[in-house]
Amino acid sequence: MGDDLATDWPALLAAIVGRLATHPDLADFSDELGPCSGLTPIAAAATGVNLPVGRYWSAAIGGDPLGDLAARVTFALEQLGHGWRQNPNYRRQPPHPDFLENYGYQEWLGPDAAYRAAHLRCGVLVLGPRTLYPAHHHPAEEVYLPLGPGRWCREGEGWRDRMAGEVIHHPPECGHATESGDKPLAAIYLWRGAIAKAAEIA
Repeated sequence: MGDDLATDWPALLAAIVGRLATHPDLADFSDELGPCSGLTPIAAAATGVNLPVGRYWSAAIGGDPLGDLAARVTFALEQLGHGWRQNPNYRRQPPHPDFLENYGYQEWLGPDAAYRAAHLRCGVLVLGPRTLYPAHHHPAEEVYLPLGPGRWCREGEGWRDRMAGEVIHHPPECGHATESGDKPLAAIYLWRGAIAKAAEIA
């Protein structure tokens, strides 16, 4: 891990916390995430691989709608990414035939990531073009920060178009779904609380 990473990780977290500040109900989430800027990176477990979804990254952040945030995320992928991951529940039983070709995530903060945290996860999700991530749920509380436009649905609500930089909050066990448009979709994700259990299709 180089010296550049030590200075860029706090900047990336500060940018994320800045987005959370637009959502007053998530102030305590910001309070938990902020101190992680002082963590020292360690070698992450080699749990990721070079999955097909990786080919969509550049297109997913084309145009950099959030200023330098997407650039900081790209830096994190290059410096912290240990390959793309996929939920083992989905690998065992894909929700539709081409899902695994168009879905994956990288994690920077978490129990087995470069920055270790027992109660938080942070990384980036990527979906290929016109990919439905169907309704799913998990015991962890979740926040998404899209880096581009997409459609999102939360339990009890209909589908809504969401733009880059919006704060999307899912309480624990709240069913939710995501769908990309003609372009791939990238979104920063944050989990806290009961983060050990992987998501399951609703």
